[in-house]
Amino acid sequence: MEATIRKDNDKKVTLILDGRLDTSVTTQTEQEVEPLYEFKDCEIVIDCSRLNYISSSGLRMLMTINQRTRANHCDLYIKGLQKAVYEVFMATGFVHLFQFK
Repeated sequence: MEATIRKDNDKKVTLILDGRLDTSVTTQTEQEVEPLYEFKDCEIVIDCSRLNYISSSGLRMLMTINQRTRANHCDLYIKGLQKAVYEVFMATGFVHLFQFK
């Protein structure tokens, strides 16, 4: 699993998730995304086009990102969900908790 944060400009940040987001990598990935919590009043896009699997611990991590970035007045969007990952979002009701691009 690789998590890359890219600052596109002063008001837009992209988090790129690449690989499998499961229990074995969630703790490390949580540490890698911590810099997201420093951004305020911006748009954050989580690019999941390279994410091919997500477990419940990965979903929990996304919820934490959602809560912490919204507390900093950021708009959070998810884009590029592959079919298998989208089906997990549907089955768990997470499609109703996030905004999508």
